[in-house]
Amino acid sequence: EILDQIIENIKEGTLKKGDALPAERNMAEALGVSRPVVREVLRTLALLGIIKTVWGGASYVSENLENSLIEPLSILLRLNNSSVYHNQQLRSALEVEAARLAARNCTPVDAAELQLILARLDAAEEERVRGDLDRDLHIKIGKMAQSPMLFSVMSASAQLTENIITGSYMMQKQHSVSQMDEQHRKLVNAIVEHREEDAEICMKEHMKTIENYILEIDRKKENTQV
Repeated sequence: EILDQIIENIKEGTLKKGDALPAERNMAEALGVSRPVVREVLRTLALLGIIKTVWGGASYVSENLENSLIEPLSILLRLNNSSVYHNQQLRSALEVEAARLAARNCTPVDAAELQLILARLDAAEEERVRGDLDRDLHIKIGKMAQSPMLFSVMSASAQLTENIITGSYMMQKQHSVSQMDEQHRKLVNAIVEHREEDAEICMKEHMKTIENYILEIDRKKENTQV
């Protein structure tokens, strides 16, 4: 009941991102349950990334609910003995569908925002800035899909991949940078021109490039261990 009530309050907007939850004692008294029960619910919500608990015991609604599935997805991958490559396969399927839906839903405002991100990415040289802009581009496309569940799982999967493939690794491969930039341009053009099938194809190509980088990293790790 506590879990459902908190989630419903977030859904309805009664609790907003960054809002503090009532103290454990107050929640326990209001719902007629013990504090240990409340504490277990808060631990579950924290594990799901829905709330954040800070020093002193205060709990707050997460500022980044979109990425609330990162930890559960990470645990699921470990339990199934899955690799980052398997995670990337999941991400690829979701990103391809997101690209198709983004092409269908793209508005003039969306198109302008995509082109702006792309222009900034073309002009950027610093690794960190390029990484952030690359992430912004994919997040924008994911949101344009207008599918909250798809976006949530996609964001979590993408973050897990990014934890492995760093911007510095990408920048070490100068030829790959220009390749990725060209893929981004083709992808954005297909989306803003509402070419759904082309958007799918472009995203598949882009995701395949990332999969190849992951395989390359795995091979280097195996050689190092040998």
